Amino acid sequence: MNLTRESIRAFDAVADPCGVLSLYGDGRAGHHRGDIAERARAIRRRLGRVEAGLRDAGAAAVADQYRRWLPRIEIELDRLARATSPGAAVFLPLSTGEPISLELPMPVGEHARVEPTGHVMPLVAAYDEGRPAGVVVASRADVRVFEWRQGGIDEQLELPLPCRARGSERHPPRPGEALRSGAGRGYRIDAVAEGLRWAARQRGWRRMVVAGDPRLRVAVLCGLPLASGLEVRTLATGLEDLARAAVAAEIAAELDAAQRLYEWRLVERVLDAALCDQSAILGVDAVVTEFERGRVEHLILDPVLVGSNAPPPHTSEAERLVELALATGAEITPLEGTGARLADAEGVAALLR
Repeated sequence: MNLTRESIRAFDAVADPCGVLSLYGDGRAGHHRGDIAERARAIRRRLGRVEAGLRDAGAAAVADQYRRWLPRIEIELDRLARATSPGAAVFLPLSTGEPISLELPMPVGEHARVEPTGHVMPLVAAYDEGRPAGVVVASRADVRVFEWRQGGIDEQLELPLPCRARGSERHPPRPGEALRSGAGRGYRIDAVAEGLRWAARQRGWRRMVVAGDPRLRVAVLCGLPLASGLEVRTLATGLEDLARAAVAAEIAAELDAAQRLYEWRLVERVLDAALCDQSAILGVDAVVTEFERGRVEHLILDPVLVGSNAPPPHTSEAERLVELALATGAEITPLEGTGARLADAEGVAALLR
């Protein structure tokens, strides 16, 4: 299933008085493709920590319900380990033992938590990593533009282009004017670049990968405002003869690099805003206060720094912040390896409305 904010909120709403066991794992199409036995062992190690946490927290009633459903949990664990999708998840309410299983289009890693509701941080992270991105495939004759979304090439786009070149009189784009229009190499660099900037604005792209003509990257970047959040990467190899699935595989590393760079710049922006004009805030308590006032526009957090140390079946701090963001419509960016500069702020920051 494709992830949306609405579907994530629905899984967050899965509630149980004894707690909900949330299990995640990557399937054979995920980033960590080990064999079935290896994936099962990784998930089982996470489960062992859950059981130990219940025991240490003195949650006897919850532990009893957990042990009651162990045979069923083992069945679901085996299904997760055998999943053929990039990621998979199971939510099992401990009162009923009725599992909710789903296959996911993005890897999610191995996780196991017991909380009052479904644990959705891995879904939020996968949704953020899978946000739409532009893929530009240039050849000598033309340029094709695709949209990548949640692990695959979603569609090919037909973009409107300006009818005059850069440096001459500007005119509004003509809807339906083919991207292949132009002369010289088969297209005008400036016209294509302007069409790509238009697409990035309209489609909400944070990332773009350009293959086959590195001049396009420079042309796109030259026309972007300084505050633009678009990261543009260049792929040296040509992709014009590849099927869509092969294109998605070829650009995966560049999209990941662009996401890390986007996160790095986002943290820079937040720290500058917190110091200069107080349009951003740092720290868990301050962010929670602004959520209560309805002023948080964008939540940025490092799940590792925020921690998930709340003993089961209590909600972790990171999960609580994510639930507040989902409830108020705030954007959420979980940081992956780029949040060290938020260590003094408990791994949490927010841009304000």
